[in-house]
Formats: sequence, C-alpha cells, structure tokens
Amino acid sequence: MEREITLKVAIQPSHNLHGQVRCPPNKSHSFRALIMAALAEGTSLIHDPAISNDWMRGVEALEMFGCEAHPKAEKTWSVAGRGGSLQVPDDVVDCGNSGIILRFFMALAASCEGYTVFSGDHSLRHIRLCQPLIDALNSLGAWAVSTKGDGHAPVVVRGRLRGGRAEIDGFDSQPVSALLIASALADAPTELTVRRAGEKPWVGVTLDWLNRCGVEFSNENFERYRIRGRNRWKAFECQIPLDWSAALYPIAAAVLTRDSEVRLPGMDFNDSQGDKAVVDVLRSMGADIRIEGDLVTARSSRLTGRTIDCNDFIDQFMLLAVVGACADGQTVLTNAEVCRHKECDRITEMAKALRAMGADVEERPDGLAIRRSRLRGADLDSRSDHRMVMTMAVAGLVADGATTISDTECVKKTFPNFIEQMQALGCDMQKQ
Repeated sequence: MEREITLKVAIQPSHNLHGQVRCPPNKSHSFRALIMAALAEGTSLIHDPAISNDWMRGVEALEMFGCEAHPKAEKTWSVAGRGGSLQVPDDVVDCGNSGIILRFFMALAASCEGYTVFSGDHSLRHIRLCQPLIDALNSLGAWAVSTKGDGHAPVVVRGRLRGGRAEIDGFDSQPVSALLIASALADAPTELTVRRAGEKPWVGVTLDWLNRCGVEFSNENFERYRIRGRNRWKAFECQIPLDWSAALYPIAAAVLTRDSEVRLPGMDFNDSQGDKAVVDVLRSMGADIRIEGDLVTARSSRLTGRTIDCNDFIDQFMLLAVVGACADGQTVLTNAEVCRHKECDRITEMAKALRAMGADVEERPDGLAIRRSRLRGADLDSRSDHRMVMTMAVAGLVADGATTISDTECVKKTFPNFIEQMQALGCDMQKQ
C-alpha cells in the first residue's frame, strides 16, 4: 500500500529571527522512564514525558505485557510496575514507525514464557535492522527469528532469557540498550561484549536509568558489560529533561539566518544526551552561541567548514549537512553509516534533498562531503522522517525562493509544535 501524503509546509526565505523557544521533553528519556517504571516494584510517576503517537503505542504495548500506565494529572503519568514479571501479549505488537519500541520490547519479550510477535510500518519491515539483537537473544537462551529471514520485522520472540555470554554489533545503540535492560531480567548474570560500539551517549542514557533504578552492572568503555540477573527495579518519580535534539533546529536557524537572535531556556548541560555536544561543534565552526546557566542564546554567524565525526550525535547528521552547505569551504561528515538504518536512509535522502536545492554534495559510504553552496527552494519529500522535516525547513529559511516539504505530520514524533514555534520567531512557514 502506498503511504498517504498528508500535510505540506511551505517555507519562504526568512531572516531577523527573534524570540524564545521552549523545547519539548526528550523522547529517549521518556521511553526509558516508561519501560523502567513498568519493570519496577510499585508505582512510578513520570512528569512531562514526550507525548506522541510513539508514546501512546509504547503505552499500548506495555498494557499488552500486563502493565498499567495512564495520565494521573496534567503532564504526569502514573505507571504501575510488574516487578519484572511480564505476561505474554495475546496479539501482535504493532510498533508503528518506532525503532525503540521494536528493539526494546523484543528484548522484554525474551523474559516471557511464550511467543510474542512484533511488526510495524514499511520502515521497520525493511530498514530498521533487528538481526544483531535476534542473534544476541538466541545466544542467551531465548529464541527469536525474523519471519522473512532478512533481519527485519516481523519478528517472533520466545523466552526465557537464561543469561550467559553474548556478543552484539553495536553500530546501532538501540539493540545494545535493549539487551542491557533485558539481561537484568535474565535468570543468571550476563557478560555482553559489544563490537563496533557506537552512539555511546544513547547507551549512556540507558545506563543512567539503570543506575537510577538500582540495577547492578559494570561497564568497560561501552565495549564490555556485566549485568546481574534477576535485578529488582525501584519505583521512582522523575521529571523528563528538555530535548537537545529539538533545540538544535532553532539554534541552527538563528546561526544561519541574518540579524537573528534566539533564546532557549531550560536546557540542561549536565544531562546525558549526546546531542548537546553539537553546540560545541557549531562554536568550533564560528557560531555565536552563548550559555548562561540553563539559557542558550544563538546569534547570526559566519561559519567555516570542518570534518565532523557524527557518531556521538547521529540524529544531527542531516542538520549538520545543511550547516555545511552554508559554511565557508568544505564540511565532511563521517562515521554516520548507521544513518542508513533510521526512518529512512538519511545519507542518501539528505544528499538527494540538498542536490535538489542546488548544493554541491558528495555521498560517501559513511557520510557526506558538502561544499558551500547557494541553496535554492525546491519541492521536497520528508520520506516520513521527522528529522528530515525539521532539517529541510531550516534549509528553506536560507534558500532563494520557496521550499515545500510534503508529508510533515511525522514532525509530531519529537517536536509537535515545531512549525508554530518557528513561526513565533519570525520564520515564514505555512501549513498547506
């Protein structure tokens, strides 16, 4: 079935952006909080989670595993934990477009005495690879299989996870995080060796949550872990921090446009999110970004290209490509091969979009080389990727002529009011 193209957004060149942006809560923290609360003994309270279609699918999936999660008050969710004892779902778990639901819940299913079936949209069934996690689950005593034999959903998982020793390819962090959580439920201790350990800050977010909940483990440089089996999770109350990934779009818009100054309050530099490091990357390119406590202020700047290893902030690969097109000289983005297995092949799709806008860009196996270019407006397709929407919207602000992006409803996945917040700064963005 062809995917339905819904809302379009038209962007005109815009400068003189001024104002304040309140970023949404972070999705990755929200999902880890939801899952940890479901495994805890007792009731946990989660304040200000990132509510989206993915969140609601995650809640639905947890309920299928026997948990109870519901809104308790404005912006607060209550989760009654199962103490690590989950039931087998009586239907297929539909993960939609969420790789985190697919990978994390596959691992949780390995703690159940029975078969669980997972499926999802076209992206999950053809792009979001599950084979490393399948292999690791099988080596630890569970049973998992891709029904098509191609390492993608649909996937069937049967427990129980015994523990023991396993190796996993860590170029994508989600299977590693999933296995760390599931290993803490195993019957015996687990020793996990990670090859090509990548996206380390996102694994770090998982480790922070395991620490918070009292789970016992050791970590050697993100390459070797030891996790005690049959851990007991502690219930908790938490405030979800604001999203550094979302913050970087208005920051980049201010830096790339003329006569602009944008402020973002409430940003926590002590949080474990890896994308905060992009602030220093932009500064190293010449960006005028100032930090006063939890307030970030970004101003118009002249940038110079550089070589950037993107692996610690992989979600910003596409935005940095736009930054590179506006920076003097050449920008080379490396160590981003995992981008080919996100909502879309972000390396290829970003190259196509930038070329459509007139950019001088070279696609490489693990990234892009971009030279300073005069961008022009173009008709673009988001490929149902929320980060493509926000990235190309920023590009449209500095392009000559109108830019139109189709299929933009997906932006609600991480930044539901992105268009409205950018409009409030003075951006000419119109829904069609």
